[in-house]
Amino acid sequence: MEKEITFASVLENPIYKDRDVLFSLRPPTGFLHRTKQKNELVMELAPILMKSAVSCVFVYGPPGTGKTALLLDLLDELEGEARKRNIELKKAYVNCSENRTETSILLSTLSQVDPEGKYPKMGWNRAKTVDEFSKVLNKKENKNVLVILDEVDYALRESGDDILYRLSRINNQVSANTSTIIISNDVRVSDYIKPKTQSAFGRVKVIFSPYNADELFDIINERVKLALKKDTVSDSVIRKIAEIEAQRGGDARRALELVDACAKAAIARKRTKITIDLVDSADKSLEENSVLNVIASLPKHQKILYYAILKNEKEGLEMDGVEIYRKYLELCPSYNVEPLTERRIRSFLVNLSESSLISAEVGWLKSLEKKSRKVSVPLDKALKTKAVKLLRDSI
Repeated sequence: MEKEITFASVLENPIYKDRDVLFSLRPPTGFLHRTKQKNELVMELAPILMKSAVSCVFVYGPPGTGKTALLLDLLDELEGEARKRNIELKKAYVNCSENRTETSILLSTLSQVDPEGKYPKMGWNRAKTVDEFSKVLNKKENKNVLVILDEVDYALRESGDDILYRLSRINNQVSANTSTIIISNDVRVSDYIKPKTQSAFGRVKVIFSPYNADELFDIINERVKLALKKDTVSDSVIRKIAEIEAQRGGDARRALELVDACAKAAIARKRTKITIDLVDSADKSLEENSVLNVIASLPKHQKILYYAILKNEKEGLEMDGVEIYRKYLELCPSYNVEPLTERRIRSFLVNLSESSLISAEVGWLKSLEKKSRKVSVPLDKALKTKAVKLLRDSI
């Protein structure tokens, strides 16, 4: 029988010292195993302090490898050095998962470079935005502007590479020394960039490779010293967590989330230490909760689409995009919604694939007697059952 937990018992826990340390973007004790990348970035950004624009710099690496955190930390150092030398530097950080078009990226950049101006988040057309962007940068003669585009692959997939082409040519058109850094989780990001843009952009590449098990052990160990109470977690537990996440892709964020899940599991069981037997159960619970949270956050049409896919899988049917769209159309009347176009649904399938809710590969579909992109669901049976119930209850 499961033990009852109270708020008082959780607050009296013998595990946590400072839980926030586990989730801090910037490590309190500095960035481990990233000296090479930091040195490369320092060398590339140093010309800004000589009042010279920097070549467009590409920063690559999978999620959880320290790209954004290290770069933001380094930019604080750069701004500090610029102030010491009376060099005016304006920085604009844009996350392209939220700003996916050239217009929205430029508007976000303008609002940071020219905070006194009034720029809407949307509503301006491309021509007006580009014109205003050029005007603002022409007012900043002998000044320096640094644009950082994070998760740029979202914008490239959705809107093409016009924004990169524009930024690669911008110093021929404006007075301000304008430098650009782009960050991508997708090592294939260059596939979305046309040759004419590639020739001018991204000659400098800084690679953040996945952490291996030994590196993850060091990273977790440093955080645990500050986040958890002394002697609550052993080296063997840390080693196991590091090995699990190293095999999955070397994501330090996920490794630290698993430490937190283990700590919560220990508290729930009224234990004073995190023992190695908790790691597998905490990992399974974390994985399930993560997937279900993603499903719960889907917009209504994507939920209907995913429900159609799960129902087809349960019936043992093989699916391609056309068949999935047909099943989606069949479900829409049940939920009193107007179906979206097939093109829009195809873009939703890309979103589901990016979220790892589906996988798609080209192969022979027996039921359709043709070669096509076969869609499947990479979840175990128990998790699929929970997902179906969640969708039924929430659509």
